[in-house]
Amino acid sequence: MILTKTPLRISFVGGGSDRPSFYQEEPGAVVAAAIDKYVYVAVNPKYDGSIRAAYSVTENVTSVSELQHELIRECLKAYPNKTSGGIEIHSIADVPGGSGLGGSSAFTAGLLSALDNSAQANRADTQWLAEKASHIEIERCAKPIGKQDQYTAAYGGLNLLGFTLDGVTVDPIACDLDALSSHCLLLDTGLARQGDAGAVLASQQQDRDDVRRLASMARQFAFALSVGDLELCGDIMHEAWLIKSKFIANEQIEGWYSQATRAGAWGGKLCGAGGGGFLLFLAPAERHAAIISALGLRHVPIRVGVEGCRVVFAS
Repeated sequence: MILTKTPLRISFVGGGSDRPSFYQEEPGAVVAAAIDKYVYVAVNPKYDGSIRAAYSVTENVTSVSELQHELIRECLKAYPNKTSGGIEIHSIADVPGGSGLGGSSAFTAGLLSALDNSAQANRADTQWLAEKASHIEIERCAKPIGKQDQYTAAYGGLNLLGFTLDGVTVDPIACDLDALSSHCLLLDTGLARQGDAGAVLASQQQDRDDVRRLASMARQFAFALSVGDLELCGDIMHEAWLIKSKFIANEQIEGWYSQATRAGAWGGKLCGAGGGGFLLFLAPAERHAAIISALGLRHVPIRVGVEGCRVVFAS
């Protein structure tokens, strides 16, 4: 049996500039961090030659083409030798799907790592895993998404990700991760996103000038982190919120954001494609209790900058 552990992620600013429609013409940039919430994937041979995939539902089929879960189906197609004698796949996540924390990409990276089970901790293998997961989601499953999730799942850490036609750069940001973690406030809205992330993103026709500004803000955010100016980071997030909030169109979410800033948050964002999931705020630690009380939402403590996808058990 192979068991992998892959982190979910938060991104602070720059989302949208990691999509091919933008970076094929000009450079994109995103600041993203892996967090200590995980997707676990277990893969084991199945003695009867069939395929069993257990996630939110359970599929029992006799061939890969019968699988309804497109990510599992396309990953298995890439490793036909793994299904010749039967295979069983189980996934467990610390946070439900549709949360905006990159769960689908974490699952894809974790499954690929388990199927390949030669990808370890060196940089070349990490690059391979990030690109393979991106290929499965974007090319094989035709999801209109970017690459920040797959790269954060594979590399872990806190990074300034750069996106161009030549590829993706991963530049670790040196900062006080404990201080950043203590200023991050992640709150569950309790609202389920309608549709998958790709469908939501496809409906968001962001202005190119706005995306360019967001990419520039990501570079500013990375610099502010490197000099320890977390309040400036919060201000940048608030400026980004003003740009992206036009796609939220949810009075309840907008109301929560306003309450949070009145209670002491410097800035924040709705994680992922939007429409539900988690709100992330940057705020002084001493203001967290007041913000939580004002919004009445469930607080999910996180630590940022954890390691990327790993095989944690093999037998």
